Amino acid sequence: MYLFRYFILSIGFVLVTLQLQAQNQPFKGYIYDSQTRQPLAGVHIFSSAGQELTQSNTKGYFEIQNAQPDHQIKTVLNGYKAQLVKININENNLNIQLEADGLSLNEVRVSGYNGDKTNKETAGGVALITSKDINRGNAVSLQPALNAIPGVRMDQSTLSEARISIRGNGVRASYGIRSVKVYVNEIPVTEADGTTRIEALDVNSIGRAEVIKGPASSIYGAGTAGVINFQLQRAPYQEQSIEASGLVGAYGLHRLATTYRSGGDKVNSYVSYGWQEYNGYREHSNDMRRFLTGNFQLFPSEKRIITLLLNRTTQHSQIPGALTADQVAANPQQANATNLDKAAGRYQNWTRIGLGQQYRFNDQFSNSTSVFTYFYDLNHPLPYAYIRNYYQSYGGRTKFTYDPEFTILPTRFTVGAEYNEGITKGTQYVNNHGKEGAMNSNIDYQNKQYSIFYQSETKLDLQTTLTLGISYNSLSYDVQDYLKSNQSGFKKFNPQATPRIALSHTFSDALSLHASVSSGFSPPSSSEIKNVDGSINPTLQAEKALNYEINAKGNLLKSRLGYDLALFKMDMKGELIAQSVQQSITIYNNAGKTTHNGAELSLSYQLLKTEDQKEINTLRPFVAVTYSDFKFKDYKTLNAQNQVIASYDGNKLTGISPWVVNMGIDLETRTGLYFYGNYFFSDQLPLNDANSAYNPAYQVVNAKIGYKKQLIKCLEINLYAGLDNILNKNYSSIISLNAVGYGGAQPAYFNPSPKRNGYGGLNLKYIF
Repeated sequence: MYLFRYFILSIGFVLVTLQLQAQNQPFKGYIYDSQTRQPLAGVHIFSSAGQELTQSNTKGYFEIQNAQPDHQIKTVLNGYKAQLVKININENNLNIQLEADGLSLNEVRVSGYNGDKTNKETAGGVALITSKDINRGNAVSLQPALNAIPGVRMDQSTLSEARISIRGNGVRASYGIRSVKVYVNEIPVTEADGTTRIEALDVNSIGRAEVIKGPASSIYGAGTAGVINFQLQRAPYQEQSIEASGLVGAYGLHRLATTYRSGGDKVNSYVSYGWQEYNGYREHSNDMRRFLTGNFQLFPSEKRIITLLLNRTTQHSQIPGALTADQVAANPQQANATNLDKAAGRYQNWTRIGLGQQYRFNDQFSNSTSVFTYFYDLNHPLPYAYIRNYYQSYGGRTKFTYDPEFTILPTRFTVGAEYNEGITKGTQYVNNHGKEGAMNSNIDYQNKQYSIFYQSETKLDLQTTLTLGISYNSLSYDVQDYLKSNQSGFKKFNPQATPRIALSHTFSDALSLHASVSSGFSPPSSSEIKNVDGSINPTLQAEKALNYEINAKGNLLKSRLGYDLALFKMDMKGELIAQSVQQSITIYNNAGKTTHNGAELSLSYQLLKTEDQKEINTLRPFVAVTYSDFKFKDYKTLNAQNQVIASYDGNKLTGISPWVVNMGIDLETRTGLYFYGNYFFSDQLPLNDANSAYNPAYQVVNAKIGYKKQLIKCLEINLYAGLDNILNKNYSSIISLNAVGYGGAQPAYFNPSPKRNGYGGLNLKYIF
């Protein structure tokens, strides 16, 4: 009996000793931006009693020697949501992930130029949108969020058609998105020939987007308009939850989705499945989507982060087509008669797989690499053809960063490369009232694009940074025509070296000044390189741009007022001019020069913030103003024999509004009630190069009200309702520029947008 008691006491003593050792064990970890995976420096770490324990270093690393009795710490960094972190006594290596707060976006670290700097400190036009910006509306379109960025324009009337332009570049795209490079989790969405369709993205799964305005060639290669880096949502740190959401709205809009989130120190998982359908405002404009998105982040060691992206999307969309002015006046909800007769639509399935790794060899040297494959099948009846395409691309992107820690003129170096190869197997048939007729085209395209880039950032002093960058880019098209072998051929564009130089100086929290000069180019897409007979045009070259820019950014009035002002001048030469030779046949020539002079201003003022201890959590008005003085400088239209048939020198650039204003207000209360209001104004814009017809100015007012609250410890509710186009205005957001009316008919320029319409939804989240 004595031995038994001694044995029990010994076990108890050992357990107590181990418990005390665990409680006294120091812990360490890294702190990252949850979306970009960038390490966050200068994060203040407090005890639950409010005592500052330490700060993260330039690599995001921290150590805390003293145990915390309540096993909790709090992380605080301006521009990010404060995070209460629970410490597991059996795990002393933390990988904390912070979320941008959506209010102080000037203070959020951006990754667009590969510099560990806040938006305010970054030279160049960079803007951020968060999931909160997207959720100001019904979250089935990116249009409201992107149009809140000065200089950025997304035009959309139905969910099946969208066009994005940045500083006027991309507005002339005949379909989809052109001149804008788009990435998702560092994986190119833009195809090898420079065209992009973003319908495969589930808007609700986007966590953040960085928009780089103007040529960004030193890191991202081809593209005169800029770059959009989308980051898919990640689970909030230390949250495990499942959420069900439902949405209903006017014109048959309905959506159901389920999302699972798990944010741990070893694995961060986000999985979402959604189904969405919209009958559409107009006849023949039904749109159906199914989304499956998986976004995973693994932390196998202190040196390595692995990411995995899985995405599968199905889209079935009808295309109503453009209308003439008389047709819009008679009935804006009608479809174009030809589109209706030919059952025009887009039916496709996308699959995207990406695998990435960040590896830190040591405190000075690191690498980020991703590989991907992307494929889709397209069934695409058009008014004058029936197209079937099968597309697959694969490639990768890598960049090495080295900081030799110079004591004089500290410099950070980045070198990298990107490769993208796309293979399209395309057949075209006669469209017999929405059915395939005789085959009239069978062509394979093999497009290859690569870029090699270099960038250095040198601190001239504590407040001044010099950035130098250059990329070398190559693109080729290999065309195999099986029906007309004489039209097969190979087109390789002249390689382009595109440099960038930028100088930034931070005077104080109130003012950072930046100046930059950058160049870029946009090659014609594979559909734009043909002569009138279908053969490859050997003389066609890429459009080129040279951009001069000055930025002023900062925070005023005790950091409540954030501002971002940009003045720029961009000269384009070799611009592609479309010439409609006959119905359904368009050729392109490098016959244009344009000047893009503009000013962009965004203001955000936090009237009330959480720390004010009021009934109102947030009261924030904001405004974005864009002024564009874009003109044709040397702009000729040529016929099939390269003869000048029209000159538009000095005319206003087609499709560009001189003034665009977006303003709104966010109101959030401690009780859970919130209100978002938005006003958008677009000035009149020329519909054709001759400036003989204009789309009238229009204004749109939207509002949303809701209630979001954690009802009990494990259940969160978000109930909301909204109204779009409250003033019930007639307008067309997306325009068919330079439309031609054959046989004396009026040109069909207009794609009418919905009039007043409402929606409502409910999200229920169960937190484990």
